[in-house]
Amino acid sequence: MRALLYFIIAVVILVGGAVFLAPMFISADLVKQEVEAAVESATGRKLTIAGDVSISAWPALAANIGDVTFANAPGGKADNMATMKELRAELAIMPLLSGTVQVDEFVLREPVINLEVARNGTPNWQFEPTAAPAEPAPAPQDTSSGETPPAGDGTSGGGTSGGGIAPTEVSLANMTIENGQISYSDAQSGAAYNFSDVDVTLNLPSLDEQLVVSGALTWNAERVNVDATVERPRAVLEASSTAATVNVASNPVNFAYAGDLTFGDALATAGTVELAVPSVRGLSAWTGSPMADGGGFGPLALNGQLASAGTRYTFSDASMSLDGMNATGNLVVETAGARPKLSGTLSVDQIDTNVYSGQGDAGWSTDTIDFSGLKAVDTDLDLSAGEIIFGNIVIGQSALGLDITNGTLVANLTRMALYQGTGSGKLTLNGRRATPSLAANFNLSGLAIEPFLNAASGFKRLAGTGLFNIAVTAQGSSQAQMVNTLNGTGNIDFRNGAIKGINLAQIIRTALTDPISGWSNATASDTDFSELNGSFSITNGTLSSNDLKMLGPLLRLTGAGTTSIAQQTINYRLKPKLVASLEGQGGAADKAGLDIPVIVTGTWSNPKFAPDLAAVISNPTEILKGVESLEKIQPKDIIRGLLGQEEPSGDAPAEDKKQPSPEDVLKGLFGR
Repeated sequence: MRALLYFIIAVVILVGGAVFLAPMFISADLVKQEVEAAVESATGRKLTIAGDVSISAWPALAANIGDVTFANAPGGKADNMATMKELRAELAIMPLLSGTVQVDEFVLREPVINLEVARNGTPNWQFEPTAAPAEPAPAPQDTSSGETPPAGDGTSGGGTSGGGIAPTEVSLANMTIENGQISYSDAQSGAAYNFSDVDVTLNLPSLDEQLVVSGALTWNAERVNVDATVERPRAVLEASSTAATVNVASNPVNFAYAGDLTFGDALATAGTVELAVPSVRGLSAWTGSPMADGGGFGPLALNGQLASAGTRYTFSDASMSLDGMNATGNLVVETAGARPKLSGTLSVDQIDTNVYSGQGDAGWSTDTIDFSGLKAVDTDLDLSAGEIIFGNIVIGQSALGLDITNGTLVANLTRMALYQGTGSGKLTLNGRRATPSLAANFNLSGLAIEPFLNAASGFKRLAGTGLFNIAVTAQGSSQAQMVNTLNGTGNIDFRNGAIKGINLAQIIRTALTDPISGWSNATASDTDFSELNGSFSITNGTLSSNDLKMLGPLLRLTGAGTTSIAQQTINYRLKPKLVASLEGQGGAADKAGLDIPVIVTGTWSNPKFAPDLAAVISNPTEILKGVESLEKIQPKDIIRGLLGQEEPSGDAPAEDKKQPSPEDVLKGLFGR
């Protein structure tokens, strides 16, 4: 920036000198030659004036120069660094005599400026003069104090990066660019930008007074307004600090900065920054990097204290919001690598992943999940979240480390509150490949299983509290694809719960107290249990379990079967057993008793329960043995209740009482 400012000042001085000398010459061609020679001597580049030159000396020194071209650096992509239809300049006479360039008007009409950075990093605004730089005049000594005036206060004032032009004072009352075009290309990074309809007004009373820049330009079909101030422009030449403001206003983005700027080899900042983006997707598309279709990445707002040096930017006391999620903390952005890297600590009120995943109300969504954001930035963040929403699952107060490297996200949940329980886990999401993949491992304790399973999968038929551990992998670009490729293992261990929708234990209790009509009067819908545990495996979206075990008073249950997570259907065989024991947790699972196999089919939201008649009818003797094993809890009364028989009268001989056959037991059990 300093070299570019030198160049602008040099051009102004050269043109001013030509105008000052013009009245001494009659030939306009000679004026052209003098200006062209002076610029080439100072910059090492050829300046060509193809148009007319008009000079006037009163009431002010003024010049009109048409069709000007300024050559590019050797090897540059464009033929010329700058061209313009017309250059108009007007200088005050008396200040010029004392070495001060006071420009009352300086207009560049329809300039085309090509800024380039070569592969070796050399910018085309770095010049190589052909004339030897002038020796600076010795600074005058102050005999009263014995001190030398500081640089910039006398005639030295700085010089070009190789020019030999050293202005004492410069004043630009009205420097204007009308309908210009500016291009920028960097052969090292591949970055390229083109700005059109550039209109700029610059006001510089002196190098020690406020510089005011106001202008607008068009980029990618959007008009951008820019306003800036620099309190002491001489700081640019001295590589020192000064207060400054920058405001950018446009439809895609609004930006404001107020603070200090330090000029040197790299620009440094220290001040307050505010950023407002109506749509991150819109901004990304505008800058030439459109995001894939998907949800989220809407409004973004950021403000805080900015300190930067080179490629490192630090935001302290930062406050930001994205898609309605709000966060505070301290952030560091490093832009030197292949991708920007964001690190720091953040406290977030809510993280709603559904904004980006396209979660539907029913079933698994086939909408493409947008993982492109993982490739745009690397992160190393420590997050605390008041709430994390994933699908219908709501995770409470949590702490996690979030690492994103080259498109792969790793989230380590060190603390997680989940449906009255706590847990930890790790989620890895690889968005680097054409087909994203996922791996998750969670260990939960004290979990309320009914609200969790309902939120996770819409399954509402199991209640209880306990342990839930799972490790799964999946791949795909949507929820549906990931569920169909889901593989993994897990186990459960729940206590004091119920299987909802069927209640054998309640039927037994009612039958004991009302043996005649207990079966038909039992209206409870749940099967209570004291203990329920087992393990499962998942293969391509289908869950299999073969060791389900449930213990409860008067009841033992085993189960095996499958459930399709992809289709949300179930095919399971439960084998409840009525036993002569009131033991629950810790009771024996292999007690002898009455087996009543039950087949569970249908959907998760509407399962169907039916007795396994084929299994029962094929072995009636075992059913009778099971009935006889219930002697400790008055099996005869249970049988009479099941069969709907009256209590026999005391007059009848005991040996005449008819014993039920296996067929009678089956008829009573199934109402036939």
